Amino acid sequence: MNRLLRPSLLSVLLTLAISGSSSAIAGQMSEPAQQETFKPYQCEGNGIISHTDGVSTLYTLKYFGTSITIDVYNSKPEAATIALCHALNVVQEYHYLASNYSTYPHVENIKSINNAPAKIHKIDPKLTELVAASLDWYEKSDGYFNIALSPVIDLWRKHRSQCKGEIKENGLCTKPEVDELQNAAKLINIKDIHLNQADNTIRLKSGMSLDLGGIAKGWMAEKVYEQLKAEGLTSFMINAGGNIRHYGLHPDGREFNTAIEDPLCKKYDYQLPKCSKFDGQYHEVVHGQDLTIVSSGNYLRYYRVKDKEYHHLINPKTLQPKPEGISTSVVLDGQQIFADVISTTLFLMPLEQALEFSDHADYLEAVWYLDDEGNKISTANFDKYRFKPSK
Repeated sequence: MNRLLRPSLLSVLLTLAISGSSSAIAGQMSEPAQQETFKPYQCEGNGIISHTDGVSTLYTLKYFGTSITIDVYNSKPEAATIALCHALNVVQEYHYLASNYSTYPHVENIKSINNAPAKIHKIDPKLTELVAASLDWYEKSDGYFNIALSPVIDLWRKHRSQCKGEIKENGLCTKPEVDELQNAAKLINIKDIHLNQADNTIRLKSGMSLDLGGIAKGWMAEKVYEQLKAEGLTSFMINAGGNIRHYGLHPDGREFNTAIEDPLCKKYDYQLPKCSKFDGQYHEVVHGQDLTIVSSGNYLRYYRVKDKEYHHLINPKTLQPKPEGISTSVVLDGQQIFADVISTTLFLMPLEQALEFSDHADYLEAVWYLDDEGNKISTANFDKYRFKPSK
C-alpha cells in the first residue's frame, strides 16, 4: 500500500476487533527534531500510552507518516506499558532506517544513500536484510515490485503536488512527458544496486535513488508483532495506517473481525447513497486468528489531468499508473512481513497474472475491487475468511 512517509493519515482498513476501546489524543505530526539533544528511542513525547477498560493502547502519528495504534489485551497496565514502549522503539528504529525524506544523526539510512548514491555506504544489518528482501521480491514479483523506481515516482509526485490551488481550479494540472519518464527509467535498473550482505555495504549507480515505501511499513509491523510476542503478550492488535496485524483471541474469547472499507465510500467522502448506512461502508469483513490484512488501491492519492485520474501506484513496466482497478486486499496467514509488497504487486499485475500468483501461494487469499460499479473477484478460498454472522 504505498509511499513511506506521505500516505493518508486515514486507515484503509478499519478494525471492528473491539468496541469501546480507548481513544488517544494525537501528538505532533512533525518528524522528531534533528538537534544535538535528539534522542532517537525515547518513548515519552513520541507516543501516547493509555489504559481503558482492560485495554492498553499505544498511539503515535510521528512515524511512517501515518497513524499507528497498538492495542494490548489481557495484560496488567504496568507490564503493557513496558511492552508498548519497546514496541514503539521498534517502530522508531525502522522509521529511521527506511526514511527517504530525512537523515538522522545516529544512523545511515535510505535518505543518506540517496544523497550520495555512488558512495559506498556502511549500513545497519537490519537495513541490509530489508534491502536484500526487496531485491529478492523484484524477481518473485516479475518486476512489479522495484525499490529503484524512485526517480519515476518522484516525477509523478512532483506533478501531483503541483496540481493544487489555482492550477487545479483552472484545469492546468499536468503529467510527466514521455521523454522525462524514459530518462528517469535509465536509473531504475535493479542490477545497479550493489549490496554486499557480508560487509553490510551498499552502492548505487550515480543518479539513482531508493524507495522502501512498498515494503517498510509491513516489515515494521511484523517486527513489532515479534517484539510483543517476545514480551509474553497473548492478545494484541496492530493497526499501522491500515496494515492490520493481530495475535491471540479477542477479549470476548472469539477470533478477531476486521472490516475492509469500501474504497468508493472513501474516494467520494461517503457521499454515495450506500455509504449512508454502516453496512454499506465496508465491502468485506475478515474473520480469523493471527492474520495480517492490508489493502492497496488508487482511491486516496490521485489527481486529475483533463478529467483523467492518475494515482500514486506506478507500474514499473509502463512507468504509468495502472489505468484500471480500484483496490486489492490481501489476507495473510504466512509471509506477513511482506504484506505491503504482496498487496501492491497484486494490484499492479494484470488480473489473470495476479490470480495465478495467488493460486501458487498457499499463505494468502485476496479480493479485487474492480470498478466503480462495485464488481469484485476473489481467490478460490477467500470465503474461508469471510465473517458469517450467526443466524
